[in-house]
Amino acid sequence: MKKKCLEGMVFALMALYLVAGAAWAQLPRSATLGTHGTGTGFNSIGIGIATVASRHTPISVRVQPSAGPPAWLPAMDRGETDMGVLTSADAVTSYKGIVLYKKPYRNSRILVVGGSLHVGFIVAKDSSIGTVADLKGKRVPSDFPGIPIVRLNATALLASAGLTFDDVVKVPVSDLVANYQAFLEGRTDAAWQSAASPGVEEANARRGGVKFVAALSTPEAAKKMAEIAPGTYPSTRKAGSATGIVKDMPLMTTDTYLIATKDMSDEAAYQVVKALWEYNEELGATHPILKDWQRERMVSDKAFIPYHAGVIKLFKEKGVWSKEMDALQAKLSSQ
Repeated sequence: MKKKCLEGMVFALMALYLVAGAAWAQLPRSATLGTHGTGTGFNSIGIGIATVASRHTPISVRVQPSAGPPAWLPAMDRGETDMGVLTSADAVTSYKGIVLYKKPYRNSRILVVGGSLHVGFIVAKDSSIGTVADLKGKRVPSDFPGIPIVRLNATALLASAGLTFDDVVKVPVSDLVANYQAFLEGRTDAAWQSAASPGVEEANARRGGVKFVAALSTPEAAKKMAEIAPGTYPSTRKAGSATGIVKDMPLMTTDTYLIATKDMSDEAAYQVVKALWEYNEELGATHPILKDWQRERMVSDKAFIPYHAGVIKLFKEKGVWSKEMDALQAKLSSQ
């Protein structure tokens, strides 16, 4: 009897191994992940995700830095880029083809909802500029044709303080990297950055210290911000929580998504997110900006675009996908 039981267990384990092996054999050997340019917070997020996914799945994930989503979303829509990191505002406006996007990119699907991203302007640490309102008459980066979501967010942040780009000295830049370079060269008084990004660290070292410019957090300011940039809101970062946060201060906040093309196989999507779930602490250790990418944030009832079918299977297995999420998924898929 014991021998038969042992043989049965061995058979079952072999069958499980063969099934798992067959599933893994169907996975792609490589995948691409679009991010903003090198040195940005989004690029750091992409590198961290790629590191963990490559280490714990058979898929070698390669990061593709670019000017931003307008550069890699068309490639994803054509099936040439597999994944990407962007804000929830970029995700919903590009999915629907509204505001800054003239064409809808309907092939995007959420893999996970990540941490909150705190963005805004940085200035020299000894600058008299303390709040967004103080930017009036100062040299501020503008235009951002390579990454229009930054132009939208910057417009919304200025509006929250009762300003427009006509109230500042506009210095046209093409993208985040050009904006950063202009600040390093002293051609602007401020630069657009995200908290905990490598760009802030380098600027802090090269400019003798930097600080973030505080947003306004009144109900009126929050309303103005959200009217122009849907999905954004002011929230407070604690002093010392990142370079440039010299005191408790409100910053413009948005959620971040890891998305994939809907044509990515269910198994590939499942395995990538399973790695991020099961090695979540390892993900957070790759860069400070990824410490907010916690398991409990991966499924959000505030999602603006549909989830990938492959990750819904995983989230149901983990017990974090509810009937309410089924209803939201159906609603988002029908829009």
